[in-house]
Amino acid sequence: MYGASRSLIKLVRILNEQYTVYVLLPESGSLSAELTAILPADRILLNEDLYIFTRKSFKLKFILSTLIRFINNLIFIRKIILKYGIHIIHTNSGVVPAPALAAKISGRKHIWHIREWFGDFKRFWPFYSAFMTRFSDKVVCVSKTMADQFHGHKKVLPIYNGFEIPQINTEISISEELQQGLNQADLVLGCTSRIRLIRKGQEYLIEAIGLLTQKTGKNIQAILIGDYVPGYEWQKENITSLIQKYQLEDRIHFLGHLTNPLPYYKLFDVFVLPSGEPEPFGGVIMEAMSLGLPVIGSNAGGTTEQIANDQNGYLFENKNPEDLANKIELFLNDPSSLNLFGDCSRERIEKYFSLELHRKNILELYKELSKAI
Repeated sequence: MYGASRSLIKLVRILNEQYTVYVLLPESGSLSAELTAILPADRILLNEDLYIFTRKSFKLKFILSTLIRFINNLIFIRKIILKYGIHIIHTNSGVVPAPALAAKISGRKHIWHIREWFGDFKRFWPFYSAFMTRFSDKVVCVSKTMADQFHGHKKVLPIYNGFEIPQINTEISISEELQQGLNQADLVLGCTSRIRLIRKGQEYLIEAIGLLTQKTGKNIQAILIGDYVPGYEWQKENITSLIQKYQLEDRIHFLGHLTNPLPYYKLFDVFVLPSGEPEPFGGVIMEAMSLGLPVIGSNAGGTTEQIANDQNGYLFENKNPEDLANKIELFLNDPSSLNLFGDCSRERIEKYFSLELHRKNILELYKELSKAI
């Protein structure tokens, strides 16, 4: 499960305190299994043909099938609304369009939760954003930067995702060779993210380490947690070539997908999210902050709201490995700052991004809408 799924679980837990909650999913899997611990099984509904638009949805040959699926979804969701007496429909992703219109046709309230950046869809976005605001009572964005996509529309409001300070008791298991390498390191960097060039930007991190290693001769190690995005496995060749170019074979370590990566964060000195495209609100950054780590991220998207530059971490120029190397070097030259920045990370979580604050904002939103029902 990734950010939207984990956020949905938090949302369901919060709403289930005061409301009867039903969840509609496109398939059975890890998310539905987690939800069964919160909701009765008969409140977890499945529709394997749930329409989620992708890039290919806009290709001419898929227009008819897209329209048919949308209409079928509209009919299906309206039946659910009427069958279960749903009063408020909450769409958890920006790429599921049918529930908003189904809510409007049924005369029900609708909340659209935006966790995506639509900068790649410049021609389509003015029409789609107008659709979102027209058929929603509220549009919740996970950061102010994501809310800015709607140019100040009165229905749009930012609500940060909430995070707790985790208690980690799980032991980790790594090879003796890796442990020895980390023990000899001058600095250990960590990155948790699916691997995809530019989008997630692991190549910028690898190149920054290469440049900094050449400049300083220091032993900088990096641990990358996460698999390649499905369909982008071919990019492994590019990553391997880059590692070989800078002779970092014994410095860059891939752990692949981990069901529970949090215990491995204790191996890191600094957490880095080098995404080349704006992150709406990187959950992995919040995880690292909650564990008291300094963080480095690109100066784009919601990351700019999570990281207070020169307080709990540094923002580097987007897609610029040279500037990323410069920010890493600041920690390399001043190890004493690691604890100071890490303490600030935890303080920011408690002050601005706590689960309790998130809970309060969500329940206030629902209370407001419920008054109008």
